Amino acid sequence: MKRKLLFCISSICVIAMMAGLFMLITMSSMYREGAETYESLMQHLTVVPPRGPVPIQTPAAPEPPDGEPMEAPDEDRPGVFRLPDHIVLPEVNFAALYEINSDVVGWLILEGTPIHYPVVHGSDNVHYLHHLFDGRRSNVGTLFVDTYNLPGFVDRNTIIYGHHMQDGSMFAALENYNSQAFFDANPWIFLLTPEGNYVIQLFAGYLTDVYASSWRRDFADDSDFETWIRERRDRSDFVSTVEVGPTDRVVTLSTCSTVFFNARYVVVGKLTPIA
Repeated sequence: MKRKLLFCISSICVIAMMAGLFMLITMSSMYREGAETYESLMQHLTVVPPRGPVPIQTPAAPEPPDGEPMEAPDEDRPGVFRLPDHIVLPEVNFAALYEINSDVVGWLILEGTPIHYPVVHGSDNVHYLHHLFDGRRSNVGTLFVDTYNLPGFVDRNTIIYGHHMQDGSMFAALENYNSQAFFDANPWIFLLTPEGNYVIQLFAGYLTDVYASSWRRDFADDSDFETWIRERRDRSDFVSTVEVGPTDRVVTLSTCSTVFFNARYVVVGKLTPIA
């Protein structure tokens, strides 16, 4: 009887070990496939050379017509972000990406982290949880805009979802915004689109659950929107000086968290065109 019991226990342990090994191999293969897929898409990005020195001689500025003020350059206009000279954003060949996946709407970059991925906008909020950008099934998934958002990032709040992968890929780095130091070093996330490039100027990052109001897209009026913005700030793990007005658009980046059941970590920022 004891031998039979020991044999059963040993068999269960062996089966458990084999199952664990199988899961480990499967997960490693999944992460590798995801990494290779998104790495291959980098061929459709072109790094633009840094800005060169200002020429010694420049054409004289045109004189404004009598009685008319000169139009300010784009980078000096309110509501436009001037890219610092030390940041060089790539040019994205969206035509090539469209040939692979016609749902592509942008490319998201958080410098110094693995977040350097295409963004899609599909017909539901399920498909891209389990499919890579090229259509292959994988739990790595793809970064995707909430299907109920309007195209073109024109809503007051556009939501982008992404997995929190254990290898640090996809949106795992977002949870680092629970630190003021990380925010101070990374106050911007860049969104490149076929229509133009944007900076997401972050003003809040916090832990929440799936039943919270973090994913609102519609607001009754300006006051309702401003109240929602203030509530994000009040919950934030970091302090930001970014000002958000009633006419601004924001982007909410959302990912899972293991802190508690159904936990989510969200980061919110003002969407501003880059000059």
